[in-house]
Amino acid sequence: MDVVLSPKFYWIKKIEIPIKNSLQAKKIAKNIFDIEGEFIYDAFKLNNIYFAVAIPKNLDLKIDKKYINSLRLAQVEFFDYECLEINEKFILKKINDILFCYPNQNSCNKKLNEEINKIKLSNYSVNLDTINIDKSTIILLGMIFIFFNSFFISGIIGYKKEFNKLNEKEQSLQKYNLPLTSFQLDAIYSNLKTVDNKQKLIRKDLEFFSRTPLNKNEEYKKLIFSDNNYIVEINTTKNLTGYFSKRFNIKSSEFNKNLYKAVLGHE
Repeated sequence: MDVVLSPKFYWIKKIEIPIKNSLQAKKIAKNIFDIEGEFIYDAFKLNNIYFAVAIPKNLDLKIDKKYINSLRLAQVEFFDYECLEINEKFILKKINDILFCYPNQNSCNKKLNEEINKIKLSNYSVNLDTINIDKSTIILLGMIFIFFNSFFISGIIGYKKEFNKLNEKEQSLQKYNLPLTSFQLDAIYSNLKTVDNKQKLIRKDLEFFSRTPLNKNEEYKKLIFSDNNYIVEINTTKNLTGYFSKRFNIKSSEFNKNLYKAVLGHE
């Protein structure tokens, strides 16, 4: 089978600095990330944009490697789609050229089961010899596209390395047409730091949402981030205000029969 990995299984980031070719992009890919653990680093070009990717060496796919024909990335195979419904629970949605996995809110016009015969696999795949795949469970061999089972946003990577290099490489930044005064560099640093902190906060929030104590048949109906607040609707028999109050300020909440609604914030 040809396995396409959901964004849950890898880190990805656009390479913002000027790159001459793919070879140069591959050489700097590792420096783009600030993550711990053993990863395979690579880079590729899509629509004249270079992307760096980090894939864990130990992938817990629950499938014997001998049944895998190729290992691929959703970012590459579904890049032409702005929004694609994977199943009843999840969709892939492109934001700033990067695909993320979200809860399905029936917002996509295209569905994977209808588009699958139209999709032509790319020439890019992950080298299976560099990946240690867990063989503890063999899943159905008829599946082609699998593992879209996480709704929280992956692939948002910090900017720490860029921050640390700003002051050290002030002169080298001339060729990128960046301002050279300390005041302007400080302004860039402050702006990137603000963005980085906000993205880290959102990621931690999404990890908290992923641990919501739901029963087997209960699920999120809506999860929206708007005006620095989260709007949630959950099909559940529980009043979840106590759980969410551990991390958020409860702006409003409502529990009626099997539906819990709330507006959550940090202020």
